[in-house]
This record gives sequence, C-alpha cells and structure tokens, in this order.
Amino acid sequence: MNKKPYLLILIIILLVYLLYLVLKPLLTAILGSLILTFVFYRIFLFFNKKIKNKSFCSALTLILILLIIVIPSIIVINSLAQESVGVYHSLKSHDIASVIANYLESSQLQEYISAVVNNALFFIVNSTSDFILSLPQLALTFFVILFLTYYLLKESDVFISYIKKYIPIKENKKNIIFEKFKVLTSALIFGTILTAIIQGILGGLGFAIFGISSPILWGFMMAIASIIPFLGTAIIWLPAGIIQLFQHDYIAGIGILIFGGLIVGTADNFIKPKLVGKKANIHPAIVLIGILGGLNLLGFIGLIIGPLILALAIELFKMRGEFI
Repeated sequence: MNKKPYLLILIIILLVYLLYLVLKPLLTAILGSLILTFVFYRIFLFFNKKIKNKSFCSALTLILILLIIVIPSIIVINSLAQESVGVYHSLKSHDIASVIANYLESSQLQEYISAVVNNALFFIVNSTSDFILSLPQLALTFFVILFLTYYLLKESDVFISYIKKYIPIKENKKNIIFEKFKVLTSALIFGTILTAIIQGILGGLGFAIFGISSPILWGFMMAIASIIPFLGTAIIWLPAGIIQLFQHDYIAGIGILIFGGLIVGTADNFIKPKLVGKKANIHPAIVLIGILGGLNLLGFIGLIIGPLILALAIELFKMRGEFI
C-alpha cells in the first residue's frame, strides 16, 4: 500500500494549521488592510491616471489615509480619554440614579434603576480604559494595516487578476458575481461606517448645542450605537433627554429628544440611499448577528467585518449554482 499520499495530506494539514497560527494574530490587520484598500482604491486609480508610477500613487494614497483617518483619530482618542473620566465623575457627583428614583414609588424599581446607571458608568470607564491600554497594540496593528494597504494598492491589478483566475466560478459569470460583491461590500462599508460617523457628529453637535458635557464622547457612543439595528442612536440620546427632564432642565431635555428623534435618528434614512443607493438590501438581522459575532471574534473591527462575512457567505450560498 502506497503511504505517500497520506503523508502528503498530513503535511498539507500541518502546513495549513501552522499558517493559521502565524496569521491569527494578524487577522485583524489583514482584514483592515483589505477594507482600506477597497475604500481608497478609486482614489488610487485617480492618482494613477495622473501619475503613471504606482509606487508613488500608493504612497500618496497612504498619506491621504493618514490625513483623513490617523490625525482625526488621535484627536478623538485624546478627547475620549479626557471626557470619559469627566463624565464618570460628573454623573457620580450628580447621582443620576437617585434623581430618577425620587420620581418612583417602588423601592425595587429604584434599586434596579440605580444598578443600571452604575453598571453603565462602569462600562463606559472600563471600556475606555481597556481601549487606552490597548493603544500600543492598536498602533502596531495600524502600522501593519498601512504596510499591507500600500502593497495591495500597488499590486492591485495582480491581486485582482489572481483572484479572478483561481476563484472556482464559471468564467462568463465572474464579472457579474464580482459586481454583486462590490455592491454588497460598498453597502456595508460606506453605508454603515460613513452613516455612523455622520450620525455621531450630528449627535455630538446636538449635545453641544443643548449644553450636555462631553459631546465628543457621547457622539462617539452614538456612532457605535447607530450600527445596531432597530435601536440605533436612541440608546444614547433618549436616556440623555429623559435624564435632563428629571433634572428639571426642560429646554435641554425636550431639545435633545426632538433633535435626536427628528435629525439624528432619521439621518440614516436620507444618508444611506445617497451613499449606496437601493442596489443592496441587507436584512437588519444579518447586520445584528454579524455585529455580535464579529465583535466576539475580532473586537472593534468586527463591527464591520462580522456583517460583511455573513452577508458575503449568504450571497455565496445563493450563487452556488454559478460555481464550477
């Protein structure tokens, strides 16, 4: 009996496992670089039409990424670190739980409200602390992301042709399927991320207008919350408005509720169609399950990658008849 095929299979399995171990710590960086490449690919092509040097165009695109993403991120992170501590001390000193509890007769409900507020405070401070402590690792990850993005942009033609060559799909269907994936990915990346950023900015602006402290922190929280289907930014502005009413600040309370409900909460209904059109209709359940699974698997970047993987997997299943 010839044992060589079994030995070869064993070696291949071992190599695949070792490859998994090598790439596992870099998985976030690899996926992040793919996202950045997709987002800035058109800008790279624009530069490449004017300048026929791909290395220079790729470097120029990276500089643009640094200006658009890195510098604003550093400013926001610095503000988040300061404001999160300020919010904790401010809310603790005002004892929001007691203010709300005074309007309630049930002692059981008072205890529940107090526990919810205290847990929310702990979550905000703990999450911010964990985020700040992970900054060195995030800086290294982002360096790897930029490094990979540079070469993915520079060698984009080779990379795309390689995928088209070896993907197991009928030749006459490849362009159609690639276009579907492009529309789907655009919907998730541009529709989800840019909409979240805009809603976060609007929410922070609303908080600043009505005198709520730490508007950058709350705007950031609203940007994250906007990704969650059904609930969205209301998780932040609705309790904030109610708390202001309990504190007898009726102008700020009513203002936040109206601004949040009419502008922040409905902004995605106007923004998403402009950004991605109506070509990709992604069910909210897919987004929610993808977010939860992505966060558990990949951390913060899972907010994007989770729904994307799930949506693409479902699309692949629908297209199973197109495979060779």
